[in-house]
Amino acid sequence: MQTRRALVIGGAGAAALALAGLGYRAWDRGVWSGGEGPAYSPWSDWKGKSADGIKRPLRAAILAANPHDTQPWLFKIGENAITVFADRARNLGTFDPFRREMHLGLGAAVENLVLAASAFGLAAEVVPTDGMLSPSPGDTPAPAAHVALAPTRAARDTLFDAIPNRHTNRGPYRADQTIGRESLRRYADLITSDAVRVVFVEDKHARGELGALIVEATDRIIGDPQMSADSARWLRTGRRDIAAHRDGVTIDTAGLSPLMTVASKLLPDMDAKSADGYWLSMTRDTQVLTAPVLGILLVRDRLDMRGAIQAGRAWQRLHLAATVEGLAAQPLNQPVECIDRNAMVGKADSFGAAIVKFAEAPGWEPTFIFRLGVAERAATPSPRRALNEVLRT
Repeated sequence: MQTRRALVIGGAGAAALALAGLGYRAWDRGVWSGGEGPAYSPWSDWKGKSADGIKRPLRAAILAANPHDTQPWLFKIGENAITVFADRARNLGTFDPFRREMHLGLGAAVENLVLAASAFGLAAEVVPTDGMLSPSPGDTPAPAAHVALAPTRAARDTLFDAIPNRHTNRGPYRADQTIGRESLRRYADLITSDAVRVVFVEDKHARGELGALIVEATDRIIGDPQMSADSARWLRTGRRDIAAHRDGVTIDTAGLSPLMTVASKLLPDMDAKSADGYWLSMTRDTQVLTAPVLGILLVRDRLDMRGAIQAGRAWQRLHLAATVEGLAAQPLNQPVECIDRNAMVGKADSFGAAIVKFAEAPGWEPTFIFRLGVAERAATPSPRRALNEVLRT
Protein backbone atom coordinates (compact mmCIF):
# COMPACT_ATOMS: atom_id res chain seq x y z
CA MET A 1 0.00 0.00 0.00
CA GLN A 2 2.79 2.37 0.92
CA THR A 3 4.66 1.41 -2.25
CA ARG A 4 1.58 2.17 -4.38
CA ARG A 5 1.12 5.48 -2.61
CA ALA A 6 4.78 6.32 -3.15
CA LEU A 7 4.43 5.52 -6.87
CA VAL A 8 1.38 7.73 -7.14
CA ILE A 9 3.08 10.57 -5.31
CA GLY A 10 6.27 10.09 -7.30
CA GLY A 11 4.35 10.04 -10.59
CA ALA A 12 2.46 13.17 -9.66
CA GLY A 13 5.71 14.87 -8.76
CA ALA A 14 7.30 13.90 -12.06
CA ALA A 15 4.27 15.18 -13.97
CA ALA A 16 4.38 18.44 -12.04
CA LEU A 17 8.06 18.83 -12.83
CA ALA A 18 7.41 18.09 -16.49
CA LEU A 19 4.62 20.65 -16.62
CA ALA A 20 6.79 23.18 -14.83
CA GLY A 21 9.59 22.52 -17.34
CA LEU A 22 7.18 22.92 -20.24
CA GLY A 23 5.82 26.11 -18.72
CA TYR A 24 9.32 27.52 -18.33
CA ARG A 25 10.16 26.58 -21.90
CA ALA A 26 7.01 28.32 -23.13
CA TRP A 27 7.85 31.44 -21.11
CA ASP A 28 11.51 31.46 -22.14
CA ARG A 29 10.66 31.09 -25.83
CA GLY A 30 7.94 33.73 -25.79
CA VAL A 31 5.02 31.44 -26.65
CA TRP A 32 2.58 33.85 -24.98
CA SER A 33 4.38 37.11 -25.71
CA GLY A 34 4.99 37.25 -29.45
CA GLY A 35 5.34 40.85 -30.60
CA GLU A 36 5.33 42.22 -27.06
CA GLY A 37 7.90 43.74 -24.73
CA PRO A 38 10.54 46.50 -24.94
CA ALA A 39 11.86 45.24 -28.30
CA TYR A 40 8.51 46.17 -29.84
CA SER A 41 7.85 49.47 -28.05
CA PRO A 42 9.10 51.61 -30.98
CA TRP A 43 5.96 50.58 -32.86
CA SER A 44 3.75 52.28 -30.27
CA ASP A 45 6.07 55.23 -29.53
CA TRP A 46 6.56 56.09 -33.20
CA LYS A 47 5.04 59.59 -33.15
CA GLY A 48 7.22 60.90 -30.34
CA LYS A 49 6.65 64.33 -28.82
CA SER A 50 7.31 67.89 -29.84
CA ALA A 51 10.05 67.98 -27.19
CA ASP A 52 12.01 65.52 -29.38
CA GLY A 53 12.77 68.40 -31.71
CA ILE A 54 14.49 67.63 -34.98
CA LYS A 55 14.97 63.97 -34.09
CA ARG A 56 11.22 63.35 -33.82
CA PRO A 57 10.83 62.05 -37.42
CA LEU A 58 13.48 59.41 -36.69
CA ARG A 59 11.01 57.48 -34.55
CA ALA A 60 9.18 56.73 -37.80
CA ALA A 61 12.39 56.20 -39.77
CA ILE A 62 13.46 53.26 -37.61
CA LEU A 63 10.23 51.40 -38.46
CA ALA A 64 11.10 51.18 -42.16
CA ALA A 65 11.38 47.99 -44.20
CA ASN A 66 14.91 46.60 -44.33
CA PRO A 67 16.64 43.31 -45.22
CA HIS A 68 16.25 40.57 -42.59
CA ASP A 69 15.43 43.28 -40.03
CA THR A 70 19.14 44.11 -39.83
CA GLN A 71 18.24 47.79 -39.26
CA PRO A 72 21.45 48.94 -40.96
CA TRP A 73 21.16 52.63 -40.10
CA LEU A 74 22.70 55.30 -37.96
CA PHE A 75 21.60 58.94 -37.78
CA LYS A 76 23.65 62.01 -36.99
CA ILE A 77 21.68 65.11 -36.02
CA GLY A 78 23.09 68.43 -37.11
CA GLU A 79 21.78 71.97 -37.23
CA ASN A 80 18.53 71.71 -39.20
CA ALA A 81 19.69 68.50 -40.88
CA ILE A 82 20.05 64.75 -40.38
CA THR A 83 22.71 62.60 -42.01
CA VAL A 84 21.75 58.99 -42.59
CA PHE A 85 24.66 56.55 -42.31
CA ALA A 86 24.97 52.98 -43.49
CA ASP A 87 25.90 50.95 -40.40
CA ARG A 88 27.90 48.58 -42.55
CA ALA A 89 28.73 46.22 -39.69
CA ARG A 90 25.05 45.19 -39.70
CA ASN A 91 25.31 43.41 -43.02
CA LEU A 92 24.18 40.13 -44.58
CA GLY A 93 27.65 39.18 -45.80
CA THR A 94 27.59 37.12 -48.99
CA PHE A 95 23.80 37.45 -49.06
CA ASP A 96 24.33 41.13 -49.87
CA PRO A 97 27.98 41.43 -50.96
CA PHE A 98 27.66 44.93 -52.43
CA ARG A 99 25.42 46.15 -49.56
CA ARG A 100 22.81 46.94 -52.23
CA GLU A 101 19.93 45.63 -50.14
CA MET A 102 21.33 47.51 -47.16
CA HIS A 103 20.96 50.73 -49.16
CA LEU A 104 17.42 49.78 -50.16
CA GLY A 105 16.64 49.60 -46.43
CA LEU A 106 18.31 52.97 -45.87
CA GLY A 107 16.16 54.44 -48.63
CA ALA A 108 13.06 53.06 -46.93
CA ALA A 109 14.12 54.74 -43.67
CA VAL A 110 14.63 58.03 -45.53
CA GLU A 111 11.10 57.80 -46.94
CA ASN A 112 9.57 57.31 -43.49
CA LEU A 113 11.69 60.19 -42.21
CA VAL A 114 10.40 62.49 -44.99
CA LEU A 115 6.76 61.50 -44.40
CA ALA A 116 7.07 62.07 -40.64
CA ALA A 117 8.92 65.35 -41.07
CA SER A 118 6.09 66.67 -43.25
CA ALA A 119 3.48 65.61 -40.69
CA PHE A 120 5.44 67.41 -37.97
CA GLY A 121 5.86 70.67 -39.93
CA LEU A 122 9.30 70.14 -41.45
CA ALA A 123 10.09 70.22 -45.17
CA ALA A 124 12.75 67.68 -46.07
CA GLU A 125 15.25 67.93 -48.92
CA VAL A 126 17.03 64.63 -49.53
CA VAL A 127 20.44 64.40 -51.17
CA PRO A 128 21.62 60.78 -51.52
CA THR A 129 25.35 60.11 -51.54
CA ASP A 130 26.85 59.66 -55.00
CA GLY A 131 29.04 56.68 -55.79
CA MET A 132 29.03 53.03 -56.73
CA LEU A 133 28.59 50.10 -54.37
CA SER A 134 31.65 47.86 -54.19
CA PRO A 135 32.00 44.24 -53.02
CA SER A 136 32.67 43.49 -49.35
CA PRO A 137 33.31 47.04 -48.10
CA GLY A 138 34.63 47.59 -44.59
CA ASP A 139 32.38 47.85 -41.56
CA THR A 140 33.03 51.56 -40.92
CA PRO A 141 29.77 53.55 -41.09
CA ALA A 142 29.43 55.55 -44.32
CA PRO A 143 27.07 58.43 -45.17
CA ALA A 144 24.17 57.38 -47.40
CA ALA A 145 22.00 60.50 -47.53
CA HIS A 146 21.79 64.04 -46.18
CA VAL A 147 18.35 65.35 -45.22
CA ALA A 148 18.00 69.12 -44.80
CA LEU A 149 14.99 70.19 -42.73
CA ALA A 150 13.17 73.52 -42.70
CA PRO A 151 9.97 74.68 -40.95
CA THR A 152 6.81 74.52 -43.02
CA ARG A 153 3.08 73.99 -42.59
CA ALA A 154 2.36 70.49 -41.30
CA ALA A 155 0.88 68.19 -43.96
CA ARG A 156 -0.36 64.78 -42.91
CA ASP A 157 -0.35 61.99 -45.49
CA THR A 158 -2.30 58.73 -45.34
CA LEU A 159 1.03 56.99 -45.91
CA PHE A 160 2.31 58.54 -42.69
CA ASP A 161 -0.64 57.12 -40.77
CA ALA A 162 0.13 53.66 -42.19
CA ILE A 163 3.70 53.56 -40.86
CA PRO A 164 2.98 51.57 -37.64
CA ASN A 165 0.71 49.14 -39.51
CA ARG A 166 3.19 48.19 -42.24
CA HIS A 167 4.73 44.77 -41.63
CA THR A 168 6.24 42.15 -43.91
CA ASN A 169 3.75 39.31 -44.30
CA ARG A 170 5.44 35.99 -45.11
CA GLY A 171 2.33 33.86 -44.67
CA PRO A 172 -0.17 32.61 -47.26
CA TYR A 173 -2.14 35.06 -49.37
CA ARG A 174 -5.58 34.45 -50.85
CA ALA A 175 -4.70 33.44 -54.39
CA ASP A 176 -8.31 33.83 -55.54
CA GLN A 177 -8.45 37.52 -54.51
CA THR A 178 -6.89 39.60 -57.25
CA ILE A 179 -5.71 43.20 -57.02
CA GLY A 180 -7.53 45.60 -59.31
CA ARG A 181 -5.71 47.14 -62.26
CA GLU A 182 -6.64 50.59 -60.99
CA SER A 183 -4.88 49.94 -57.69
CA LEU A 184 -1.75 48.71 -59.46
CA ARG A 185 -1.82 51.76 -61.71
CA ARG A 186 -2.00 54.04 -58.68
CA TYR A 187 0.95 52.25 -57.08
CA ALA A 188 2.95 52.64 -60.28
CA ASP A 189 2.13 56.35 -60.51
CA LEU A 190 3.07 56.79 -56.86
CA ILE A 191 6.64 55.54 -57.24
CA THR A 192 7.63 55.84 -60.92
CA SER A 193 10.36 58.39 -61.63
CA ASP A 194 13.37 58.93 -63.83
CA ALA A 195 15.28 56.69 -61.40
CA VAL A 196 12.81 53.90 -60.57
CA ARG A 197 10.19 51.90 -62.44
CA VAL A 198 7.87 49.12 -61.33
CA VAL A 199 6.49 46.19 -63.30
CA PHE A 200 3.58 44.11 -62.02
CA VAL A 201 3.31 40.51 -63.18
CA GLU A 202 -0.33 39.45 -63.10
CA ASP A 203 -0.66 36.92 -65.91
CA LYS A 204 -0.81 33.42 -64.45
CA HIS A 205 1.70 31.93 -66.89
CA ALA A 206 4.18 34.79 -66.51
CA ARG A 207 3.73 34.72 -62.75
CA GLY A 208 4.53 31.02 -62.79
CA GLU A 209 7.73 31.64 -64.74
CA LEU A 210 8.90 34.41 -62.43
CA GLY A 211 7.91 32.30 -59.43
CA ALA A 212 10.02 29.45 -60.77
CA LEU A 213 13.02 31.80 -60.92
CA ILE A 214 12.42 32.80 -57.30
CA VAL A 215 12.29 29.15 -56.22
CA GLU A 216 15.39 28.30 -58.27
CA ALA A 217 17.28 31.19 -56.68
CA THR A 218 16.22 30.07 -53.21
CA ASP A 219 17.54 26.60 -53.98
CA ARG A 220 20.84 28.10 -55.14
CA ILE A 221 21.14 30.14 -51.95
CA ILE A 222 20.58 27.23 -49.57
CA GLY A 223 23.10 25.24 -51.61
CA ASP A 224 25.72 27.93 -50.95
CA PRO A 225 27.07 27.25 -47.42
CA GLN A 226 28.30 30.80 -46.90
CA MET A 227 25.06 32.45 -48.00
CA SER A 228 23.10 30.06 -45.83
CA ALA A 229 25.27 30.85 -42.81
CA ASP A 230 25.13 34.61 -43.37
CA SER A 231 21.34 34.48 -43.47
CA ALA A 232 21.09 32.25 -40.38
CA ARG A 233 23.06 34.79 -38.29
CA TRP A 234 19.97 37.01 -38.26
CA LEU A 235 17.43 34.45 -37.06
CA ARG A 236 16.07 35.08 -33.55
CA THR A 237 14.23 32.16 -31.97
CA GLY A 238 13.69 32.94 -28.28
CA ARG A 239 12.46 35.68 -25.99
CA ARG A 240 15.89 36.38 -24.53
CA ASP A 241 17.48 36.33 -27.98
CA ILE A 242 15.01 38.97 -29.19
CA ALA A 243 15.41 41.08 -26.05
CA ALA A 244 19.20 41.04 -26.36
CA HIS A 245 19.41 41.91 -30.08
CA ARG A 246 16.10 43.63 -30.92
CA ASP A 247 16.53 42.76 -34.58
CA GLY A 248 16.40 39.84 -37.02
CA VAL A 249 13.74 37.50 -38.37
CA THR A 250 11.72 35.92 -35.56
CA ILE A 251 9.48 32.86 -35.43
CA ASP A 252 6.47 35.18 -35.07
CA THR A 253 7.31 36.97 -38.33
CA ALA A 254 8.10 33.81 -40.32
CA GLY A 255 4.58 33.43 -41.72
CA LEU A 256 3.75 30.20 -39.87
CA SER A 257 0.28 29.16 -38.77
CA PRO A 258 -0.54 29.80 -35.09
CA LEU A 259 -0.12 26.09 -34.30
CA MET A 260 3.20 25.86 -36.11
CA THR A 261 4.39 29.03 -34.41
CA VAL A 262 3.76 27.53 -30.96
CA ALA A 263 5.35 24.21 -31.97
CA SER A 264 8.42 25.95 -33.41
CA LYS A 265 8.94 27.82 -30.15
CA LEU A 266 8.52 24.79 -27.91
CA LEU A 267 10.59 22.35 -29.95
CA PRO A 268 14.39 22.52 -30.25
CA ASP A 269 15.66 24.84 -32.97
CA MET A 270 16.03 23.31 -36.42
CA ASP A 271 19.53 22.61 -37.70
CA ALA A 272 20.68 24.77 -40.62
CA LYS A 273 19.84 22.18 -43.28
CA SER A 274 16.31 21.66 -41.97
CA ALA A 275 15.71 25.40 -41.67
CA ASP A 276 16.90 25.96 -45.23
CA GLY A 277 14.66 23.17 -46.47
CA TYR A 278 11.69 24.69 -44.71
CA TRP A 279 12.45 28.11 -46.25
CA LEU A 280 12.53 26.52 -49.70
CA SER A 281 9.20 24.77 -49.17
CA MET A 282 7.59 27.96 -47.80
CA THR A 283 8.84 29.90 -50.82
CA ARG A 284 7.65 27.30 -53.32
CA ASP A 285 4.41 26.06 -51.77
CA THR A 286 3.12 29.15 -49.97
CA GLN A 287 4.69 32.45 -50.91
CA VAL A 288 5.01 32.03 -54.67
CA LEU A 289 2.01 29.77 -55.08
CA THR A 290 -0.49 32.04 -53.32
CA ALA A 291 0.67 35.41 -54.70
CA PRO A 292 -1.88 36.97 -57.08
CA VAL A 293 0.67 39.62 -58.12
CA LEU A 294 4.45 39.65 -58.31
CA GLY A 295 6.36 42.87 -58.82
CA ILE A 296 9.79 44.04 -59.94
CA LEU A 297 11.50 47.34 -59.14
CA LEU A 298 13.87 48.46 -61.87
CA VAL A 299 16.74 50.96 -61.82
CA ARG A 300 19.31 52.12 -64.33
CA ASP A 301 22.18 50.54 -62.39
CA ARG A 302 21.52 48.42 -59.32
CA LEU A 303 24.97 49.23 -57.88
CA ASP A 304 24.54 53.00 -58.08
CA MET A 305 24.18 54.27 -54.50
CA ARG A 306 21.80 57.08 -55.37
CA GLY A 307 19.60 54.70 -57.36
CA ALA A 308 19.53 52.19 -54.49
CA ILE A 309 18.37 54.87 -52.05
CA GLN A 310 15.65 55.98 -54.46
CA ALA A 311 14.51 52.40 -55.03
CA GLY A 312 14.28 51.86 -51.27
CA ARG A 313 12.15 54.98 -50.93
CA ALA A 314 9.92 53.71 -53.73
CA TRP A 315 9.45 50.32 -52.05
CA GLN A 316 8.54 51.93 -48.74
CA ARG A 317 5.94 54.15 -50.42
CA LEU A 318 4.46 51.22 -52.31
CA HIS A 319 4.28 49.04 -49.21
CA LEU A 320 2.66 51.83 -47.21
CA ALA A 321 0.13 52.46 -49.98
CA ALA A 322 -0.71 48.75 -50.08
CA THR A 323 -1.10 48.78 -46.30
CA VAL A 324 -3.58 51.67 -46.54
CA GLU A 325 -5.73 49.49 -48.82
CA GLY A 326 -5.52 46.41 -46.59
CA LEU A 327 -3.04 44.53 -48.77
CA ALA A 328 0.00 42.53 -47.67
CA ALA A 329 3.47 42.58 -49.19
CA GLN A 330 6.72 40.64 -48.94
CA PRO A 331 10.13 40.85 -50.64
CA LEU A 332 11.06 37.78 -52.72
CA ASN A 333 14.39 39.12 -53.86
CA GLN A 334 16.34 35.88 -54.06
CA PRO A 335 17.06 36.12 -57.83
CA VAL A 336 18.71 39.54 -57.48
CA GLU A 337 20.65 38.29 -54.47
CA CYS A 338 21.97 35.53 -56.71
CA ILE A 339 22.92 38.10 -59.37
CA ASP A 340 25.03 39.93 -56.77
CA ARG A 341 26.58 36.71 -55.48
CA ASN A 342 27.50 35.63 -59.01
CA ALA A 343 29.09 39.03 -59.66
CA MET A 344 31.06 38.76 -56.43
CA VAL A 345 32.58 35.37 -57.27
CA GLY A 346 32.95 36.02 -61.01
CA LYS A 347 30.39 33.43 -62.03
CA ALA A 348 28.24 33.66 -65.16
CA ASP A 349 24.72 34.79 -64.30
CA SER A 350 21.45 33.74 -65.89
CA PHE A 351 18.97 35.43 -63.55
CA GLY A 352 19.39 39.01 -64.78
CA ALA A 353 18.44 38.31 -68.39
CA ALA A 354 15.59 36.03 -67.28
CA ILE A 355 14.06 38.74 -65.08
CA VAL A 356 14.47 41.58 -67.58
CA LYS A 357 12.22 39.83 -70.11
CA PHE A 358 9.25 40.46 -67.79
CA ALA A 359 9.92 44.19 -67.84
CA GLU A 360 10.39 44.96 -71.53
CA ALA A 361 12.34 48.06 -70.51
CA PRO A 362 15.71 48.36 -72.30
CA GLY A 363 18.33 50.15 -70.23
CA TRP A 364 16.80 49.11 -66.89
CA GLU A 365 17.77 46.27 -64.56
CA PRO A 366 16.08 44.61 -61.56
CA THR A 367 16.98 45.51 -58.01
CA PHE A 368 13.98 44.21 -56.06
CA ILE A 369 11.27 41.54 -56.47
CA PHE A 370 8.19 41.28 -54.26
CA ARG A 371 4.65 39.94 -53.97
CA LEU A 372 1.34 41.62 -53.17
CA GLY A 373 -1.95 40.15 -52.06
CA VAL A 374 -4.66 39.75 -49.47
CA ALA A 375 -3.19 37.90 -46.49
CA GLU A 376 -4.97 35.05 -44.75
CA ARG A 377 -3.51 36.21 -41.42
CA ALA A 378 -2.25 39.54 -40.17
CA ALA A 379 1.50 39.95 -39.85
CA THR A 380 3.14 40.62 -36.50
CA PRO A 381 5.68 43.41 -35.92
CA SER A 382 9.41 42.82 -36.00
CA PRO A 383 11.66 43.81 -33.09
CA ARG A 384 13.31 47.23 -33.31
CA ARG A 385 16.24 48.87 -31.59
CA ALA A 386 15.51 51.95 -29.53
CA LEU A 387 16.15 55.33 -31.15
CA ASN A 388 18.98 56.17 -28.77
CA GLU A 389 20.84 53.08 -30.00
CA VAL A 390 21.01 54.37 -33.58
CA LEU A 391 22.02 57.99 -32.97
CA ARG A 392 25.59 58.84 -33.91
CA THR A 393 27.41 61.52 -31.99
